[in-house]
Amino acid sequence: MNQLFAAAAAVALSLLLLGLGRRPKPILRSTDAKNVADLNRAQLTLVQPIEDPLDQDLCAANQVRSSWQPPSTPLERINLQRQLNQAMVAGPEERLQAIMLSSLWGHASVLPLLRRGLRDADSRVVIAAAAALEPYRGAPRAQKSQLARPPRNVARMR
Repeated sequence: MNQLFAAAAAVALSLLLLGLGRRPKPILRSTDAKNVADLNRAQLTLVQPIEDPLDQDLCAANQVRSSWQPPSTPLERINLQRQLNQAMVAGPEERLQAIMLSSLWGHASVLPLLRRGLRDADSRVVIAAAAALEPYRGAPRAQKSQLARPPRNVARMR
């Protein structure tokens, strides 16, 4: 029993000494961060804006959008699909144009092409493909409902 009291006293004494130890220094001597904010504002004025290649691609997409018309006949649709597939095996600029045209067209037949664009090596193509697939996200389309209800005892019929 004496050993138990000695151990309890040692633990209590160590916790007491640990609690009465040095207090940690505050990180900031004051909470006034005005000088830091002024320095940040001064440094932000020195930063030069970087030209974003994605902005140039958006300008090119807007030019294409204004002059492009969707195919009206089945033959034009087939020819456009062939052109898009051929462009996807060409260079990165052609792949980007194919993804942009696919997003403008908005037909369900270009979904495999857009999904292939998601796995492209060029990040511009991946971003354009993700943006083109955005309208297709969400709940799946409603299936055709069953015309006649099956009988109540379907399990007995099998």
